[in-house]
Amino acid sequence: MTNVHPFPAGGKSAKPLRKKNRRPKSSDNAYGPALLLQDFDDMPVDVLDALIQAGSLYLAQSGLESTEDELASPCAQFLRTIHGMNALTEAANVLIYEAQRYPELTDEEAVDWLLQRTKSTHKVMRKLDKMLPTDEFILSSNSFGPDFMAEYATNAAMLVVSYFAEDLLVYYDENFIRTKKDRRKVMMLDYRDAYREVIQDCQIHVGAHGFLMTELASAQRALNKVLKEL
Repeated sequence: MTNVHPFPAGGKSAKPLRKKNRRPKSSDNAYGPALLLQDFDDMPVDVLDALIQAGSLYLAQSGLESTEDELASPCAQFLRTIHGMNALTEAANVLIYEAQRYPELTDEEAVDWLLQRTKSTHKVMRKLDKMLPTDEFILSSNSFGPDFMAEYATNAAMLVVSYFAEDLLVYYDENFIRTKKDRRKVMMLDYRDAYREVIQDCQIHVGAHGFLMTELASAQRALNKVLKEL
């Protein structure tokens, strides 16, 4: 078992990200006392809180307006989703490290599954990052093509990352909530449901994009056939 390195936010989507304010961490909150695990630097980490805070990096928050740079770039939301995935990856690494520290208390198959889910999420995100329109294409295009490409990649990315978040919460539930090590079950369920709502919404958008791409491909084939006959 090994940890997964954070996704390098330096591809086509890379643009400066404004620093977001996180709510201060506390060992106690309305849901109950936090369970702190150790990371690779022996620093205490509230993994459940980290999984929740990751969502705030890429999911819409009421009362926050987009900056001019974000509005100007169709790839801005995709970049925020990468930051959310990186935060989830850091939390996954803490869970993997915890399993390495206590192998006698660990289901190795479950940890291997967690590691593979992390790697597969990164793999899909790299493919989506490569399909984003370049700055040159965005500036030279007089169509909605760049916006459509960015919208599809962004919705697909949010779907993949939210599935990853849900899987991490499932792992956390099985290993820390159900075992009574962490008693914040209501907190876990509340935010698991929130991620599931995002998944459902993104599935609808991705499905619509898929239908549109199928129709466009069919129309393009028909057009090419006609052009060859001219």
